[in-house]
Amino acid sequence: MLISALVTPWSADGDAPDLDRFARLTGFALDHGCDQVLVAGSAGEGGALGDGEREALLQEAVGAARPHQLMAGLGHGRLAELVARGRQALALGVHDLLVPDPPGVGADSLGLRERWHGAIARALPDARLWPLAAPSLSGCELLPDDLARLRDDCANVVGVIDATGRLARLSRVRALCGDDFAIVCADDVMLKDALVDPAIRADGGCVVAANLAPGAVRRLHDEARAGKPARARELQDALAPLFGLGTVSVEETLLLRGEALAVPQRSRPPVPVKAALALLGIGSAACRPPLAPLGPNGLARVQATLRASHLRHPEFLAPLADYFEVDLACCLSDRAPRLAAAASAG
Repeated sequence: MLISALVTPWSADGDAPDLDRFARLTGFALDHGCDQVLVAGSAGEGGALGDGEREALLQEAVGAARPHQLMAGLGHGRLAELVARGRQALALGVHDLLVPDPPGVGADSLGLRERWHGAIARALPDARLWPLAAPSLSGCELLPDDLARLRDDCANVVGVIDATGRLARLSRVRALCGDDFAIVCADDVMLKDALVDPAIRADGGCVVAANLAPGAVRRLHDEARAGKPARARELQDALAPLFGLGTVSVEETLLLRGEALAVPQRSRPPVPVKAALALLGIGSAACRPPLAPLGPNGLARVQATLRASHLRHPEFLAPLADYFEVDLACCLSDRAPRLAAAASAG
């Protein structure tokens, strides 16, 4: 299964989701090889959404897709709030729900199993629940052993979306949870390895780069799942620049008391991918606080990556250009300064 970790486009000032653009991004992903789109996940700035905005996005997605083509992120908040969002999604016919660990509380694995994921599973028996393993975002981790126990206790916990980037963890999840438990790799760079490793045999990927090139990612997915590791490796290498847009690390200049300092900045999803879409003339690069738009060097890195990918493999971004009716040659000309000004204004 291939899931697009869909970004949430905002109006230029970030005041509200751009629902029309969101519906088009949904349609593009599904029309070009994705089985599902993830609505309001971490790449969709789910933690920055109000409940009314989350509901509006999900309703828009249901209008643009079939409910089984959607996975709804439950976001952050109190347990009761996540359960209420789950019931809201179920009322719209969406049964696949992404359950992130609660950030900033330092819960241990036992507490996550019994008092968080287990409690949500018991409250939402009709849902298909997917714990999100992303300790770099949450600061805590549901360990494979507790995940296996959760799966035994709660039949509606059907799989895991794993963004740890640790193949050893995925191998242990497979060993403990069995072949009928779905493992979805949510680390673009590790996708091929997770799919072809015989100790993992991941069932698919939840991929940020699918916002840009879902068809190419689909080909990688299918070659790997078909047992063609050499061809999958070729596609992984070809897609590496776009996969690298998941995280952009550069030094930006900071003026401090009259001195120019080079300060490392590391931007993670959705910031670089939104910048890429904006460079291609598809929506705004705006993100909600505390996320900040890329600085000039980050934008230059994204632009150079897009240019290199398009030069070597023009077929990757061509479907995006056709769908949104944009001229790639024009969009990838020297527009970074103008975009930087627009992003700063947003």
